[in-house]
Amino acid sequence: MAEIDKLTQFKAGTGWVELEIVAEPVLILTLRGYAPVLHVKQMHNGLEYLLYISAKSLSDPLENCRKLNGNLFSGISFKIRKESNEKTAKYQFEAL
Repeated sequence: MAEIDKLTQFKAGTGWVELEIVAEPVLILTLRGYAPVLHVKQMHNGLEYLLYISAKSLSDPLENCRKLNGNLFSGISFKIRKESNEKTAKYQFEAL
């Protein structure tokens, strides 16, 4: 497992991408203060990324999945994409 601070940030586009959560969330220090992130793995190629999870359109469905997964994030698999190419576009999320 890669060190969380060495991972590349995952940037969602408008196409669906399947991800699996590798570890429980951690906080990282950014220019704007602390931010919650997840260590995720892209399912089709095994590449590992850092996923920021503070967006409401992402945190709400993740919280539902966490509750169904014994209060753990690790092991949750899902599909994610953005509604549009706009920087502020909401995430679309589907549990797998």
